[in-house]
Amino acid sequence: MSTPSGTIVRNLTFQSDNLGRETTILLVFDTDMEGLYDTIYPVVWKVFTFPATGSCRCDVTYADNLAFAKADILDENLVQTFTDFKLKPGQQTTMSLEDDDDTPSFSLPVNGTNGYLTVENKTGLLQDLALCFSVPTPYVARSEPVPALFFKEVEDGSKVTAQWKPVLRIYVQSDYQETEVLVDAINSTAILEQDIHRLFRNTAFNLERDPLTGSCKLTKTKM
Repeated sequence: MSTPSGTIVRNLTFQSDNLGRETTILLVFDTDMEGLYDTIYPVVWKVFTFPATGSCRCDVTYADNLAFAKADILDENLVQTFTDFKLKPGQQTTMSLEDDDDTPSFSLPVNGTNGYLTVENKTGLLQDLALCFSVPTPYVARSEPVPALFFKEVEDGSKVTAQWKPVLRIYVQSDYQETEVLVDAINSTAILEQDIHRLFRNTAFNLERDPLTGSCKLTKTKM
């Protein structure tokens, strides 16, 4: 799958060297927004575990190919996405069901609220939805959407309106899994908060631990 023209792509590298203690970091887009933990729930993007000794490197790619998708909650509060539809800020689509097999479908986008992505539920049922992004993968025709925000039980006839804020927060946490829906705020302070669009296309971070306090920090470094 090729990268559409104008797409913002960010390749992030996290690396460690003899941390002294096994350490797990969690990546999530949980910046403050209206309705957070009420109607909008962040979804864990990535979880990386670094060993106490030796060197370790973890890579991840983000792209601002945004989409709404039908979603389901599985065991352990993990979210799974299904039919998705790409949308740009300022556009609106309508979700309905195909008559023959109840497969979700989305209408062609129309102009909506400036700066926001909007989907209207006209399926006749409650629907769980997710705002996702997809990362182009070489030699793959279609990339799976990555859920970033979850909207629970959207009523028939109502709209979900989301303003995508690409502010990445990273926590030292080992209690969560990738694609897990966060029903409450993480009970710790992020060691990094960064508008991912303001980074270079390729950015590396060193994960370091203070041997005296045990606290961790991420420091940008040259690739």
